[in-house]
Amino acid sequence: MKKLTIILAICLSGCTTIHFDNGTVLDGQTDTAKWHHIGILNLVELSSPVNLKNECGKNKWTSVKTENSFLNALAANIVNSVVAGAYSPKSVEITCKHPTLSSG
Repeated sequence: MKKLTIILAICLSGCTTIHFDNGTVLDGQTDTAKWHHIGILNLVELSSPVNLKNECGKNKWTSVKTENSFLNALAANIVNSVVAGAYSPKSVEITCKHPTLSSG
């Protein structure tokens, strides 16, 4: 029964991905990946909001992807097994336009 519970917990901790696109992503553009920490039933941001100006500098952003990955779910399940609903991390990947690349 314990194994079935663990398997169900893993299967029900589904992964989700959301893309925000602002133009065409070209080969050679720079990517930044980081975790964004959220807690208390997804009501409180534990880390600062992602600042695209800080991440991309003077360059424009072309894509932001937020994802609830397997590793995020695993970390959340470990913490939430002690305190239910306490932690819900997400992965954030930012793609910035490289100043020497163009789409045309």
